[in-house]
Amino acid sequence: MISFIIYDKNGESRELYSKVVKKFFYTSIDRYKIYEYDRINQETLNEIEHIEGVRIYILNLDTPGYDASKFARKIRSDGDLISPIILLTKRDKSEVVEELNNVLYLDLLQIDERLIFTLAGALRDAYDIVSRYSVYSFSIFDEIYRLPYNDIYMIKKNFKDDSVTIYTKDDTYTDYITIRGIESELASDLRFLKIHRSVIINLYKVIGYDKKSNTLSFCNGMTTNMISRHGKSILTTRLKNFGRSDYIKSKVDSE
Repeated sequence: MISFIIYDKNGESRELYSKVVKKFFYTSIDRYKIYEYDRINQETLNEIEHIEGVRIYILNLDTPGYDASKFARKIRSDGDLISPIILLTKRDKSEVVEELNNVLYLDLLQIDERLIFTLAGALRDAYDIVSRYSVYSFSIFDEIYRLPYNDIYMIKKNFKDDSVTIYTKDDTYTDYITIRGIESELASDLRFLKIHRSVIINLYKVIGYDKKSNTLSFCNGMTTNMISRHGKSILTTRLKNFGRSDYIKSKVDSE
């Protein structure tokens, strides 16, 4: 799924941006969702943190209150270096360049009579970026979902049919593919490890492994003990060698 995050105080402006997005995706089967914000505070930042899927930001730099350039800078400093950021302003572009130091943005657009056309062009560029990004794409009822690899925590085979459940931070998705099929698609990315004939995990999301109870813990509080004897050996080795954190190493080495 592609998530659009719009930040502008003016409701009519947000409606215009949303219309451009909807028109752009009118003939597409990509699954998308639009989130609109007229203010940014700790509550909305927490909400935005839990938005899943590939993100595209549309931010008005002239919005009073929380500085949009500060918001864009926070997006990057929090580790998101991929999501396209489209910035808008009524001011002359030369007046805002200095406040955009250290902000990696896709485009800076002038809010004028040509905005519909320039925003549509920026959306085309943004879509090209997110469709090339490392994502797992699948379709449900003729709608395409795109899950960034970083959003995937665990994948489990469903026992009643040839399908899998994909677990993310706050949600689950069903894809009608075999566990071997999705393992093959993810094989080139070293963060994914099959620890059981029915389970694949994202090592980046692991915060601990208790060998005595054979329980693996993820950073969102989720756990699993579906770890085979062979998977247990590989998992222990990978966690020791992965170098993600001293916490994981100490948990494994202490056993």
